[in-house]
Amino acid sequence: MGRNLSDHLDFAALMDNLSVSIQLDKKDAAASIHLELKKHLNEFDDETLITYYLFESRYYLMHKDAVNSAISLDNAKAHKDHFRDIHWYFLHLAKGILFYDGGNYQKALQYYEEAEAYIEQLEDPIAIGEFHLRKAMTYYFLDITNLSVLHCARAAKVFKTSKRLEFLLARTQMLQGMNYVDQLNYDLAKKTLLKALTIFKKNKNQNFISSTNLNLGVLYVKRGLPAVAISYLHAALQGNQKRIQLKILYLLTDCYWKTNQPSKAIEAYKEGFQASIEENNMTKMWEFAMLHKKYEDRLNFEIVWQEGINYFQRIEDTYNVRLFSKELAQYYADKNQHDLAMKYYLLTLT
Repeated sequence: MGRNLSDHLDFAALMDNLSVSIQLDKKDAAASIHLELKKHLNEFDDETLITYYLFESRYYLMHKDAVNSAISLDNAKAHKDHFRDIHWYFLHLAKGILFYDGGNYQKALQYYEEAEAYIEQLEDPIAIGEFHLRKAMTYYFLDITNLSVLHCARAAKVFKTSKRLEFLLARTQMLQGMNYVDQLNYDLAKKTLLKALTIFKKNKNQNFISSTNLNLGVLYVKRGLPAVAISYLHAALQGNQKRIQLKILYLLTDCYWKTNQPSKAIEAYKEGFQASIEENNMTKMWEFAMLHKKYEDRLNFEIVWQEGINYFQRIEDTYNVRLFSKELAQYYADKNQHDLAMKYYLLTLT
């Protein structure tokens, strides 16, 4: 930087630029600004230091680095005697994102609701739109579709006001498309997801290109068209996005079995199951194991599915409890085992 950064206004401008870069998923720009700010930690007053640590936490979350994100939050809380309401907002928001990224959506929602108590402190419309988008994302995974749709609409209203916010609009469209899938409005879902995909391709954001292709695959899986889903899932897999690789492989495995391609299914299953072991991802290990028993090892189907659902209950994975309980309940209903069918049907309502 050519100017003396000891000027507080320069720090404020850099903080704003860091926040916007994070919101727009501009990793290179965010990294450059974060590095520049880090050089001047000793020059920050208490309020600037708190803001820096809160945004640094978001920066690490951008890179899925939960450990350093939590450290930054602890550094911010060390100065909580100097917190203003806006600081409490960003603290609760960051905690919510931490739990969301960890798959604990109930806890994430709790912190988002704590953040919402301070939302009137926000002057930046982008931050307001982002809040509604993140709450919509959480409601989606909690299977509370109507509230997800509502918050998506609030976010989109903000993001439609400026061309530079089209990336955030596309993220909102991608989520809204998935809400439409849950509402069985498949034509509108496809239209909305393809709009998002066009913007992500324009911005050359491979992460979200892969995610949208994955979601188009999910659309066709739920529509009962696994052969069509496979092409989108392959496109998603080609993006080499490790974050969603296991989910793609899981769906590909299922689609291969559904389209009578058992050799490809076994190949995808082995790759996914081995990767879940290497990543110590117990949730995906159970999902792959349950899928295998569904198609290949029917003798152990019931016991493995029961144990899998018990595991999801223990870790409070409501989404998977509902998902697998619904199918197991139908399995027992078809076998006229009504007590067991009722037991697992009730779990779909939790």
